[in-house]
Amino acid sequence: MLISRVNVKAYKSIYELTLPIDSKVTVMIGANESGKTNTLHSIESFRDDIAFSNGLTCQYSDYYYQGKCPEIAIEFSNLSRENRRNLLPLSEVFKDTEKFSVIKNGPDIANYHVFVNNEEIAVSNMKKLIGHLPKILYFEDIPLLKNRVDFNSLQNGDNSFITEKNLLKIGGLQNNFEVIFEDSTRGRRASEEASRLITQQIRRVWSQEPTIEIKLNVNGKVLYIDISDGTTVYDTPESRSLGFRWYLSFYINFIAQTFDAKANEFFFLLDEPGIHLHPAGQKDLTKVMEDLSIKNQVVYTTHSPFMINREYPQRVRLISKGRDGTKVDSHAYRDNWKPLRRSIGLMLGDLFFFNDSGLILEVPSKRIPLVKRFQFFKSGSEKNNT
Repeated sequence: MLISRVNVKAYKSIYELTLPIDSKVTVMIGANESGKTNTLHSIESFRDDIAFSNGLTCQYSDYYYQGKCPEIAIEFSNLSRENRRNLLPLSEVFKDTEKFSVIKNGPDIANYHVFVNNEEIAVSNMKKLIGHLPKILYFEDIPLLKNRVDFNSLQNGDNSFITEKNLLKIGGLQNNFEVIFEDSTRGRRASEEASRLITQQIRRVWSQEPTIEIKLNVNGKVLYIDISDGTTVYDTPESRSLGFRWYLSFYINFIAQTFDAKANEFFFLLDEPGIHLHPAGQKDLTKVMEDLSIKNQVVYTTHSPFMINREYPQRVRLISKGRDGTKVDSHAYRDNWKPLRRSIGLMLGDLFFFNDSGLILEVPSKRIPLVKRFQFFKSGSEKNNT
């Protein structure tokens, strides 16, 4: 099941908005205060465990004066056989329909409404239906990888060490991380194999340093995490740059999240990912987004042109805000990306991509008809021959 469209009415700064969602990656770009972050929060608020009240209502909408909550409508499509099998006991309509919409306009389960072909349908168990929809996950703060973690913190499921636990997961130790704490040959081999798998994964998505290596070392009941590359000996994650540490932590958490997930089980929302990264790192991050989108849809905001995969211009949504409220432009790539360049203030003079030598041309300020141009060149040629 995919999310194909989101409609938002009267949510914070958003008067009304329709956001088409790509089947894999949707990129929202635009100036500050244009409504990108509020759009992400509005989608997150569709969840039944997120606070939702008229305190979120847009103050220049009719809903505000009527004391009503905002309205969030999500369209779902591409139902699989498993989706239909899960939804069919809730309503016979799901046997044949290709898409349906769910509207939330209040804080309770009773405030969810299902529509097919613009007609509301009865559902026997709304709570169960919501549970069968893709899980919306908003990521704002990524827990950064620490230098070390003790056995008890991992075993007790301390959320402050979720990144370290997920690191072990991508190292093949999701079910038996205890083995690396054994003072035995088996424990040491398990630690070395996990280090190798983690290093292999990181090298695949971090092109800036192909010699990067992650090493897990255990001393008693404490796991130490070390990192090295071709220019340094092993040092700690906290001694690395913020950009790399964020990138590593992001990759660990997201890949671990999708390890055992079914296709389109999650719908990821990210606000300004890669803001601390070098442009080369941002390009690497777009590749990770592609990896994530193999199984789950991803929506993220950015101000950086390096976070846009130009092979898929149709994925970009230019968000702008004017007197008529927040607008979405799904064709920001037209006229050689002119709407996007204008939105982020990117001019040719801002670029540094110049050759060592160049040619400066003076062009006429007025347009000259093509016939006159040929006449001009012809007359010049005749003069040169005399």
